[in-house]
Amino acid sequence: MRKVGIVCAFNPGNTGMFSVDLAASRVFDAWNIEHTLINFQKRRWRLPLKYQVSRTPNKLAQYSHLLFWGDFQNNPVYGTRDFANREVKFGYARTATEGVANWIGLHLELSSVLPKTTVVASIGNCFLGSREAATRHNLSASLATFADTATRILPRESQSGAELVEAAGGSPRSNISTGLDPAFLLDPQKREDFRESKYFGYCFARSKVQDVAEGLDAISKATGLTAIEVPWSVGKRRISQKKIFSGALEAFAQCRFIVSDVYHLTVNAINHGIPVIVLSRRQEMTQSSVDDQKKSALTDQIGASGLHVMLADDASFVTQVPAVIEAYEALMDGQTSFDEITEGLMSQKMRYRSAIKEILCA
Repeated sequence: MRKVGIVCAFNPGNTGMFSVDLAASRVFDAWNIEHTLINFQKRRWRLPLKYQVSRTPNKLAQYSHLLFWGDFQNNPVYGTRDFANREVKFGYARTATEGVANWIGLHLELSSVLPKTTVVASIGNCFLGSREAATRHNLSASLATFADTATRILPRESQSGAELVEAAGGSPRSNISTGLDPAFLLDPQKREDFRESKYFGYCFARSKVQDVAEGLDAISKATGLTAIEVPWSVGKRRISQKKIFSGALEAFAQCRFIVSDVYHLTVNAINHGIPVIVLSRRQEMTQSSVDDQKKSALTDQIGASGLHVMLADDASFVTQVPAVIEAYEALMDGQTSFDEITEGLMSQKMRYRSAIKEILCA
Protein backbone atom coordinates (compact mmCIF):
# COMPACT_ATOMS: atom_id res chain seq x y z
CA MET A 1 0.00 0.00 0.00
CA ARG A 2 1.36 3.40 -0.96
CA LYS A 3 1.85 5.78 1.96
CA VAL A 4 3.76 8.97 1.29
CA GLY A 5 5.75 10.95 3.85
CA ILE A 6 6.79 14.44 2.71
CA VAL A 7 9.75 15.80 4.66
CA CYS A 8 9.39 19.58 4.86
CA ALA A 9 11.79 22.30 6.00
CA PHE A 10 8.95 23.93 7.93
CA ASN A 11 9.71 27.49 9.02
CA PRO A 12 6.95 29.24 10.99
CA GLY A 13 8.17 32.74 10.14
CA ASN A 14 8.85 32.33 6.44
CA THR A 15 6.16 32.96 3.81
CA GLY A 16 8.24 31.30 1.12
CA MET A 17 8.49 28.03 3.03
CA PHE A 18 4.77 28.25 3.70
CA SER A 19 4.22 28.33 -0.07
CA VAL A 20 6.52 25.33 -0.61
CA ASP A 21 4.70 23.22 1.99
CA LEU A 22 1.32 24.43 0.70
CA ALA A 23 2.29 23.19 -2.75
CA ALA A 24 2.90 19.71 -1.32
CA SER A 25 -0.57 19.59 0.25
CA ARG A 26 -2.28 21.00 -2.85
CA VAL A 27 -0.52 18.67 -5.30
CA PHE A 28 -1.08 15.45 -3.35
CA ASP A 29 -4.65 16.36 -2.47
CA ALA A 30 -5.34 16.98 -6.16
CA TRP A 31 -3.86 13.59 -6.97
CA ASN A 32 -5.87 11.91 -4.18
CA ILE A 33 -2.72 10.46 -2.66
CA GLU A 34 -2.59 9.82 1.07
CA HIS A 35 0.31 11.78 2.51
CA THR A 36 1.76 13.14 5.73
CA LEU A 37 3.84 16.29 6.11
CA ILE A 38 6.86 15.42 8.24
CA ASN A 39 9.26 17.56 10.20
CA PHE A 40 12.36 16.08 11.83
CA GLN A 41 12.56 18.60 14.66
CA LYS A 42 9.96 19.31 17.33
CA ARG A 43 10.06 23.03 18.02
CA ARG A 44 9.55 24.74 21.36
CA TRP A 45 6.45 26.29 19.87
CA ARG A 46 3.55 24.22 18.62
CA LEU A 47 3.76 22.78 15.13
CA PRO A 48 0.64 23.11 12.99
CA LEU A 49 -1.49 20.00 13.32
CA LYS A 50 -0.92 18.97 9.72
CA TYR A 51 2.78 18.25 10.47
CA GLN A 52 3.99 15.11 12.21
CA VAL A 53 7.35 14.94 13.96
CA SER A 54 8.99 11.67 12.86
CA ARG A 55 12.71 10.91 12.89
CA THR A 56 13.20 7.34 14.14
CA PRO A 57 13.57 4.38 11.75
CA ASN A 58 10.53 2.69 13.28
CA LYS A 59 8.28 5.68 12.59
CA LEU A 60 9.70 6.40 9.15
CA ALA A 61 9.51 2.75 8.08
CA GLN A 62 5.72 3.01 7.90
CA TYR A 63 6.01 5.05 4.69
CA SER A 64 6.40 3.47 1.28
CA HIS A 65 7.77 6.77 -0.08
CA LEU A 66 9.78 9.48 1.70
CA LEU A 67 10.18 12.69 -0.27
CA PHE A 68 12.51 15.51 0.79
CA TRP A 69 10.41 18.44 -0.38
CA GLY A 70 12.15 21.70 -1.26
CA ASP A 71 14.68 24.07 0.31
CA PHE A 72 18.29 22.95 0.99
CA GLN A 73 17.49 19.85 3.06
CA ASN A 74 19.96 17.44 1.41
CA ASN A 75 22.65 20.09 1.00
CA PRO A 76 25.63 20.16 3.42
CA VAL A 77 25.27 23.96 3.46
CA TYR A 78 21.98 23.41 5.32
CA GLY A 79 23.02 20.37 7.31
CA THR A 80 26.16 21.88 8.81
CA ARG A 81 24.51 25.19 9.71
CA ASP A 82 20.71 25.48 9.93
CA PHE A 83 19.87 21.89 10.84
CA ALA A 84 22.85 21.22 13.12
CA ASN A 85 22.33 24.44 15.06
CA ARG A 86 18.65 23.66 15.57
CA GLU A 87 19.50 20.14 16.72
CA VAL A 88 21.41 21.72 19.59
CA LYS A 89 18.77 24.38 20.20
CA PHE A 90 15.92 21.86 20.41
CA GLY A 91 17.82 19.29 22.49
CA TYR A 92 18.53 16.60 19.91
CA ALA A 93 22.31 17.08 20.13
CA ARG A 94 24.80 18.40 22.66
CA THR A 95 27.19 19.84 20.09
CA ALA A 96 27.06 21.07 16.51
CA THR A 97 29.20 18.08 15.52
CA GLU A 98 26.53 15.75 16.88
CA GLY A 99 23.94 17.81 15.05
CA VAL A 100 25.76 17.33 11.74
CA ALA A 101 25.96 13.58 12.40
CA ASN A 102 22.20 13.53 13.00
CA TRP A 103 21.65 15.41 9.72
CA ILE A 104 23.78 12.88 7.82
CA GLY A 105 21.78 9.98 9.26
CA LEU A 106 18.43 11.57 8.47
CA HIS A 107 19.12 13.32 5.16
CA LEU A 108 21.92 11.43 3.39
CA GLU A 109 22.04 7.88 4.75
CA LEU A 110 18.39 7.31 5.66
CA SER A 111 17.97 4.50 3.13
CA SER A 112 20.41 2.32 5.10
CA VAL A 113 18.04 2.05 8.10
CA LEU A 114 14.76 1.68 6.19
CA PRO A 115 13.24 -1.32 4.41
CA LYS A 116 14.82 -1.89 1.01
CA THR A 117 11.46 -1.29 -0.61
CA THR A 118 11.24 2.29 0.71
CA VAL A 119 11.48 4.90 -2.04
CA VAL A 120 13.59 7.87 -0.92
CA ALA A 121 13.66 10.87 -3.25
CA SER A 122 14.64 14.54 -3.21
CA ILE A 123 12.26 16.96 -4.92
CA GLY A 124 13.11 20.59 -5.64
CA ASN A 125 16.11 20.88 -3.31
CA CYS A 126 18.90 23.40 -3.88
CA PHE A 127 22.47 22.08 -3.96
CA LEU A 128 24.31 25.34 -4.59
CA GLY A 129 27.41 25.46 -2.40
CA SER A 130 27.30 21.71 -1.75
CA ARG A 131 30.67 20.95 -3.31
CA GLU A 132 32.65 23.35 -1.13
CA ALA A 133 30.65 22.51 2.02
CA ALA A 134 31.03 18.75 1.47
CA THR A 135 34.79 19.15 1.03
CA ARG A 136 35.19 21.44 4.04
CA HIS A 137 33.22 19.15 6.35
CA ASN A 138 34.47 15.84 4.91
CA LEU A 139 31.01 14.87 3.69
CA SER A 140 31.74 13.96 0.07
CA ALA A 141 31.42 10.21 0.72
CA SER A 142 28.07 10.63 2.51
CA LEU A 143 26.77 12.88 -0.26
CA ALA A 144 27.87 10.30 -2.84
CA THR A 145 25.99 7.62 -0.85
CA PHE A 146 22.87 9.75 -1.02
CA ALA A 147 23.29 10.35 -4.76
CA ASP A 148 23.75 6.61 -5.32
CA THR A 149 20.89 5.36 -3.13
CA ALA A 150 18.12 7.91 -3.71
CA THR A 151 15.54 6.64 -6.18
CA ARG A 152 15.38 10.05 -7.84
CA ILE A 153 16.82 13.51 -7.22
CA LEU A 154 15.20 16.51 -8.89
CA PRO A 155 17.30 19.59 -8.01
CA ARG A 156 15.44 22.84 -8.49
CA GLU A 157 18.01 24.35 -10.87
CA SER A 158 20.40 22.99 -13.48
CA GLN A 159 23.24 24.67 -11.59
CA SER A 160 22.22 22.70 -8.49
CA GLY A 161 22.24 19.42 -10.36
CA ALA A 162 25.68 20.06 -11.82
CA GLU A 163 27.10 21.00 -8.43
CA LEU A 164 25.58 17.93 -6.75
CA VAL A 165 27.18 15.65 -9.33
CA GLU A 166 30.58 17.30 -8.78
CA ALA A 167 30.19 17.24 -4.98
CA ALA A 168 29.33 13.53 -5.10
CA GLY A 169 32.44 12.61 -7.05
CA GLY A 170 31.80 13.82 -10.58
CA SER A 171 30.26 10.70 -12.08
CA PRO A 172 26.99 11.37 -13.97
CA ARG A 173 23.97 9.61 -12.47
CA SER A 174 20.79 8.73 -14.33
CA ASN A 175 18.68 9.32 -11.22
CA ILE A 176 19.54 13.05 -11.14
CA SER A 177 17.57 15.39 -13.42
CA THR A 178 16.50 19.01 -13.12
CA GLY A 179 13.20 19.91 -11.49
CA LEU A 180 11.96 23.25 -10.15
CA ASP A 181 11.23 24.91 -6.86
CA PRO A 182 8.11 23.11 -5.53
CA ALA A 183 6.24 26.42 -5.08
CA PHE A 184 5.94 26.53 -8.88
CA LEU A 185 3.52 23.60 -8.54
CA LEU A 186 0.85 25.82 -6.99
CA ASP A 187 -1.95 26.49 -9.45
CA PRO A 188 -1.75 30.16 -10.48
CA GLN A 189 -4.67 32.52 -10.16
CA LYS A 190 -6.21 33.80 -13.37
CA ARG A 191 -5.69 37.52 -13.89
CA GLU A 192 -5.83 40.28 -16.46
CA ASP A 193 -2.80 41.33 -18.50
CA PHE A 194 -0.24 42.76 -16.06
CA ARG A 195 0.59 45.51 -18.57
CA GLU A 196 -2.68 47.31 -17.73
CA SER A 197 -1.84 47.84 -14.05
CA LYS A 198 -1.07 51.30 -12.66
CA TYR A 199 1.11 49.97 -9.83
CA PHE A 200 4.45 48.30 -9.32
CA GLY A 201 5.22 46.24 -6.25
CA TYR A 202 8.27 46.06 -4.06
CA CYS A 203 9.63 44.00 -1.18
CA PHE A 204 13.17 44.00 0.21
CA ALA A 205 14.18 41.66 3.02
CA ARG A 206 17.28 39.65 2.10
CA SER A 207 20.13 41.55 0.47
CA LYS A 208 20.37 44.58 2.78
CA VAL A 209 19.37 46.88 -0.06
CA GLN A 210 20.16 50.54 0.64
CA ASP A 211 18.44 53.79 -0.43
CA VAL A 212 15.11 52.04 -0.97
CA ALA A 213 12.84 55.10 -0.68
CA GLU A 214 14.89 57.11 -3.15
CA GLY A 215 14.98 54.20 -5.58
CA LEU A 216 11.23 53.65 -5.44
CA ASP A 217 10.62 57.35 -6.05
CA ALA A 218 12.92 57.28 -9.07
CA ILE A 219 11.11 54.28 -10.54
CA SER A 220 7.72 55.93 -10.01
CA LYS A 221 8.88 59.05 -11.84
CA ALA A 222 10.37 57.04 -14.71
CA THR A 223 7.38 54.71 -15.20
CA GLY A 224 4.42 56.80 -14.01
CA LEU A 225 3.42 53.88 -11.76
CA THR A 226 2.59 54.01 -8.06
CA ALA A 227 4.63 51.85 -5.69
CA ILE A 228 2.83 49.40 -3.37
CA GLU A 229 4.53 47.19 -0.82
CA VAL A 230 3.99 43.45 -1.21
CA PRO A 231 3.50 41.70 2.15
CA TRP A 232 6.03 38.95 2.83
CA SER A 233 7.85 37.55 5.85
CA VAL A 234 11.27 35.97 6.21
CA GLY A 235 11.28 35.71 10.00
CA LYS A 236 8.08 36.85 11.74
CA ARG A 237 6.86 33.81 13.64
CA ARG A 238 3.89 35.37 15.43
CA ILE A 239 2.09 36.37 12.23
CA SER A 240 -0.08 33.97 10.23
CA GLN A 241 1.85 33.03 7.10
CA LYS A 242 -1.44 31.97 5.51
CA LYS A 243 -2.73 35.54 5.86
CA ILE A 244 0.53 37.03 4.62
CA PHE A 245 0.57 34.75 1.59
CA SER A 246 -3.05 35.57 0.80
CA GLY A 247 -2.20 39.28 1.04
CA ALA A 248 0.76 38.77 -1.26
CA LEU A 249 -1.44 37.13 -3.90
CA GLU A 250 -3.82 40.10 -3.71
CA ALA A 251 -0.89 42.49 -4.13
CA PHE A 252 0.50 40.51 -7.08
CA ALA A 253 -2.79 40.99 -8.91
CA GLN A 254 -2.45 44.78 -8.70
CA CYS A 255 1.09 45.00 -10.09
CA ARG A 256 2.50 45.59 -13.53
CA PHE A 257 5.80 44.30 -12.21
CA ILE A 258 7.56 43.78 -8.89
CA VAL A 259 11.10 44.61 -7.83
CA SER A 260 12.42 42.51 -4.97
CA ASP A 261 15.40 40.74 -3.42
CA VAL A 262 13.35 37.82 -2.03
CA TYR A 263 13.73 34.44 -3.73
CA HIS A 264 10.38 32.82 -2.97
CA LEU A 265 8.42 36.00 -3.55
CA THR A 266 9.99 35.99 -7.01
CA VAL A 267 9.03 32.34 -7.56
CA ASN A 268 5.43 32.86 -6.49
CA ALA A 269 4.85 36.13 -8.35
CA ILE A 270 6.24 34.77 -11.62
CA ASN A 271 4.20 31.60 -11.14
CA HIS A 272 1.11 33.82 -10.89
CA GLY A 273 1.97 35.69 -14.07
CA ILE A 274 3.68 38.81 -12.67
CA PRO A 275 7.19 39.74 -13.81
CA VAL A 276 9.73 40.29 -11.04
CA ILE A 277 12.94 42.22 -11.47
CA VAL A 278 15.02 40.47 -8.84
CA LEU A 279 18.03 42.06 -7.15
CA SER A 280 20.97 40.22 -5.65
CA ARG A 281 24.41 40.89 -4.29
CA ARG A 282 27.46 39.63 -6.13
CA GLN A 283 28.58 36.31 -4.62
CA GLU A 284 31.11 33.75 -5.75
CA MET A 285 29.70 30.81 -3.82
CA THR A 286 26.71 29.86 -1.67
CA GLN A 287 27.66 29.42 1.98
CA SER A 288 24.20 29.53 3.58
CA SER A 289 20.61 28.91 2.55
CA VAL A 290 19.86 32.66 2.47
CA ASP A 291 22.74 33.67 0.20
CA ASP A 292 22.02 35.42 -3.08
CA GLN A 293 23.40 33.04 -5.73
CA LYS A 294 20.10 31.15 -5.79
CA LYS A 295 18.35 34.14 -7.39
CA SER A 296 20.59 34.21 -10.45
CA ALA A 297 20.30 30.40 -10.65
CA LEU A 298 16.52 30.78 -10.61
CA THR A 299 16.36 33.35 -13.40
CA ASP A 300 18.76 31.29 -15.51
CA GLN A 301 16.64 28.19 -14.96
CA ILE A 302 13.39 29.77 -16.17
CA GLY A 303 14.90 31.80 -19.01
CA ALA A 304 14.49 35.14 -17.23
CA SER A 305 18.10 36.28 -16.87
CA GLY A 306 17.05 39.65 -18.32
CA LEU A 307 15.05 40.22 -15.13
CA HIS A 308 18.04 39.79 -12.82
CA VAL A 309 19.90 42.91 -11.66
CA MET A 310 23.16 42.65 -9.75
CA LEU A 311 23.68 45.18 -6.98
CA ALA A 312 26.93 47.05 -6.62
CA ASP A 313 29.15 46.44 -3.61
CA ASP A 314 27.39 49.16 -1.62
CA ALA A 315 23.98 47.51 -2.30
CA SER A 316 22.53 50.87 -3.31
CA PHE A 317 19.14 50.60 -4.97
CA VAL A 318 19.38 54.09 -6.42
CA THR A 319 22.50 53.34 -8.45
CA GLN A 320 20.79 50.31 -10.00
CA VAL A 321 17.52 52.06 -10.88
CA PRO A 322 18.70 52.60 -14.50
CA ALA A 323 19.22 48.83 -14.81
CA VAL A 324 15.78 48.18 -13.30
CA ILE A 325 14.18 50.65 -15.73
CA GLU A 326 16.03 49.03 -18.63
CA ALA A 327 14.70 45.60 -17.61
CA TYR A 328 11.20 47.03 -17.23
CA GLU A 329 11.25 48.71 -20.66
CA ALA A 330 12.51 45.49 -22.24
CA LEU A 331 9.44 43.78 -20.79
CA MET A 332 7.11 46.45 -22.13
CA ASP A 333 8.50 46.53 -25.66
CA GLY A 334 8.87 42.78 -25.95
CA GLN A 335 12.66 42.54 -26.02
CA THR A 336 12.20 40.36 -22.94
CA SER A 337 9.15 38.25 -23.71
CA PHE A 338 7.35 37.36 -20.50
CA ASP A 339 4.98 35.22 -22.55
CA GLU A 340 7.94 33.10 -23.65
CA ILE A 341 9.16 32.88 -20.06
CA THR A 342 5.77 31.67 -18.81
CA GLU A 343 5.33 29.25 -21.71
CA GLY A 344 8.76 27.75 -21.06
CA LEU A 345 7.96 27.56 -17.38
CA MET A 346 4.71 25.74 -18.14
CA SER A 347 6.64 23.10 -20.09
CA GLN A 348 9.10 22.69 -17.23
CA LYS A 349 6.25 22.31 -14.74
CA MET A 350 4.61 19.60 -16.85
CA ARG A 351 7.88 17.62 -16.97
CA TYR A 352 8.35 18.17 -13.24
CA ARG A 353 4.90 16.84 -12.38
CA SER A 354 5.47 13.81 -14.61
CA ALA A 355 8.79 13.10 -12.90
CA ILE A 356 7.17 13.26 -9.45
CA LYS A 357 4.41 10.89 -10.58
CA GLU A 358 7.08 8.47 -11.82
CA ILE A 359 8.66 8.52 -8.34
CA LEU A 360 5.30 7.75 -6.77
CA CYS A 361 4.85 4.77 -9.08
CA ALA A 362 8.27 3.34 -8.19
